[in-house]
Amino acid sequence: MDQHEDEAALPLGAAGRRSLEAIVDRIEDRLRDAPEGLHRVGPPATPEAIAAAGLPEATGILWEHWDGLDLANAEALIFSLDEVARASAAARESGQIAAGDRVIGERGRDLLVLVADPYAEGADVALVEEDGERLPFASSALRMVLALLGEIAILYDEEGEYHDDLFGDDGELAPAIERRLLRRHLDLDPDAPLARFRLAQSLRRAGEARAALAELKVLLRRAPDFAWAHHERGRVALLLGDAKGAPRAFARAAELAADPDLRAYFRAWEALASEGDARKRAATAVLEAMPSFAAAQEAGVRAALEDGEASRAGEQLRLGLAVMPGHLGLLSLRGEVEAALAAAEAKAEASEPEAKPTPRSAPAPRSSQPAAPSRSRGSGSQQSAGGSRPRRGRPPKR
Repeated sequence: MDQHEDEAALPLGAAGRRSLEAIVDRIEDRLRDAPEGLHRVGPPATPEAIAAAGLPEATGILWEHWDGLDLANAEALIFSLDEVARASAAARESGQIAAGDRVIGERGRDLLVLVADPYAEGADVALVEEDGERLPFASSALRMVLALLGEIAILYDEEGEYHDDLFGDDGELAPAIERRLLRRHLDLDPDAPLARFRLAQSLRRAGEARAALAELKVLLRRAPDFAWAHHERGRVALLLGDAKGAPRAFARAAELAADPDLRAYFRAWEALASEGDARKRAATAVLEAMPSFAAAQEAGVRAALEDGEASRAGEQLRLGLAVMPGHLGLLSLRGEVEAALAAAEAKAEASEPEAKPTPRSAPAPRSSQPAAPSRSRGSGSQQSAGGSRPRRGRPPKR
């Protein structure tokens, strides 16, 4: 077993304990070296509280050192054990988490959940979004904290303010910065599925299809049931001209999708990647799952055109026509979409000497990103990792 893999599952003999304490040491170094007031830390939890919480021994080491962490003024929160119990009960009652799961923190408005079955999910920690989508996030709670601190170190300068030139005019992170954040995250948590997915997505958008495929192969060994990873593999296969691999990957994504609308979306990609009877079968599956799919795509195309997002409009048009090639509403938009795409291409060529436009992500998991927190956290039991000092604003989602 690789030293980074499934640390929470290690039997904690002397060697296992040393391995985990080495990660703790690295976390402590980053907390100590951070700008004054950027992070706040809780005192160690008592052995009795840790035992009562029933956390796996390898996970409980985090709370042995800090009973709660506030990273970058609530960019990410690790709850105290009391908060873990309350948040888990509330999330279980609302149906956000399954039996055996524990809510251990938040990132923005999304929950960080210690999962009951890491092997089934491909991660020890899942990220549960506001809409209920569940994404494999981190290989362990300790490595998650270390990786988040690594990202924060890139975003903030020594005064605790954002570095210049992080964001484009559209408020999105510059592609080079996003790539750097993802690679730093993976340096510190190599088995983090969502970060590797985002890296593969970034590589594919940049035209580096073979590099993206290599990342996806690594990811799918760790999280073989991650539906979005199979979808991304299908998109990469399309770029590589893999006529068999692309529809197979999209079909697998659809099989793994729990949400009917998402399943229909993946089947539409399968239809787009297929020909003849295979396309008809995939299109039929889309309409059985979501009879209003073509109408929804038409509305999406119109909204994308209104927002000036030609690329998204073109993609939605292609998906809709792959499912219903004779849909009059979609066909009527062809000319407008083609004109918008041509105008966008001309604008990009004209602006290329100054700055390349920021690629937009496909509709996909949104939460591998820093986000505004859902609530403030001012626990008096927490201490600043270097004093307290206000800072200006928060980064937009990337």
